[in-house]
Amino acid sequence: MLRWKRVEISGGALLLGAVLFYLDDQGLFLLSMLACIAHELGHYLAILALGGEVTGLRITCVGAEMRLSSRRPLNWFGQVLAALSGPLVNLGLGFAALRIWGETGWCFAGINFALGAFNLLPAGCLDGGRALGFLLTPLLGEEGALRFLKVLAWALAAGLLAGTAILAWQGSLNLTLPLLSGWLLTGNFQGKKACIQ
Repeated sequence: MLRWKRVEISGGALLLGAVLFYLDDQGLFLLSMLACIAHELGHYLAILALGGEVTGLRITCVGAEMRLSSRRPLNWFGQVLAALSGPLVNLGLGFAALRIWGETGWCFAGINFALGAFNLLPAGCLDGGRALGFLLTPLLGEEGALRFLKVLAWALAAGLLAGTAILAWQGSLNLTLPLLSGWLLTGNFQGKKACIQ
């Protein structure tokens, strides 16, 4: 575990980053890291603008987790905005990058669109799931919203596995879909743990 002020980076994240950097022969790693940093910066700035305080950032090989001060909690609407701010920054950067001429601009736009859209999926361990959970809590209660998000995560994981089977049946093996399915299910087993708390 690497610690610097309020930031912790797990050994798994460092190892994964090193492997991806080593295997990257197209220069996508640095563009992807820039998109991820912009995503987390979007969350951070939204939390500050809404009156919250970030007490720590933990980066692991499966994502980032911001810990908020309990002394300055965000209200219901602030939690929804804070959860959606990261993906919205990525989508905005994607549209801005489309204006840049050259292959790098288009590539950066695609990375941002993919990161923003993926994080908007309604699974509890993603920003879209957290925002949906905050929206459903007044209607279903905290436990009901959590159960609903778990069912959605299972359905998304099953859909990804079905897509893997269809692609394999057509003669195209895709390892990304089952890895994403496993990641969603892992996040599902973690229960209420969320990146924005």
